Amino acid sequence: MKTRRATTSPEVARFRTRLLVAMMLVIAAITTAGLALARRNVAADEERSRQREFRAALATLHNVQQLRHTALVERSRALARRARIHAALEDGALDLLYPSANDELRDVLVNRRDSAEAQEVSTLRARFYRFLDAQGAVISPLSDEVAGALQADEEAQLALPEAPVRPQIGYLSNRASGAVDETGAAVPAVTELIATPIISNETGEVLAALVLGFPAIQLRGERPETGLRSGIWLEGRLHLPSLGETARAAVLRDVTRALVRGGGGEGSFYTQLDAEPHLLFYKQLNPDSLFAPAYEVCVFPLAEML
Repeated sequence: MKTRRATTSPEVARFRTRLLVAMMLVIAAITTAGLALARRNVAADEERSRQREFRAALATLHNVQQLRHTALVERSRALARRARIHAALEDGALDLLYPSANDELRDVLVNRRDSAEAQEVSTLRARFYRFLDAQGAVISPLSDEVAGALQADEEAQLALPEAPVRPQIGYLSNRASGAVDETGAAVPAVTELIATPIISNETGEVLAALVLGFPAIQLRGERPETGLRSGIWLEGRLHLPSLGETARAAVLRDVTRALVRGGGGEGSFYTQLDAEPHLLFYKQLNPDSLFAPAYEVCVFPLAEML
């Protein structure tokens, strides 16, 4: 009996060891799977929370924009009905169009004698205006001093396929309205466009359109408590100065790729910025517009949460 017990004890010990190792491996696997599942759940909860925050912020932005649009569109319609503007268009006296409009639009334009700070905070005063003819082509003024400064390529972007029959919202990267960075280079500002049709009093047809350019209202660029940073994607360029050059180029590439792939009017995805995970959202600001599409873009850092 002693001999048999001595020969079987090492086998029992090895079996117990193997059983213990197997149990440890199973426990480790279950723990790892549980942690991975928990991480995915936390990430999903965080994404839903960020989506709610993004949508709430956009809803607030859109409500503010809608209130301003309503006021500005009604104001633009009133301006477009001014007799002197109608007379110049009806009679084909385009040489009198901008001189007449300059007097009629004086109360809606930025006063260039005001300080730069006063001009910056005035979001209800236009920085420039232009007229479009019945085919949607720009009727250029004789001088920028009359209608506000625009580069030739910027003015060309105001043209539409045809004169609109209802107000249109657009966005423009305007160098004259921008700031200057530390190197002295011009940083373009995003300008919001409102194009209002001018209807003939005689025939009821669209004679032309009045395009006014106002400072764009955006989401606050940075929120320290959440790390939110936002900007506007427009014509293949990202206006998000709070991001570094490398990160901004990465966001521009990712958003452009998503739009090319048919991302629709809005979407979200994960991306790496400066070697850290971020959650990115984008949504079109001017759906169903004849102007080029513009998108609000927001990025949230996820490194601390993960």
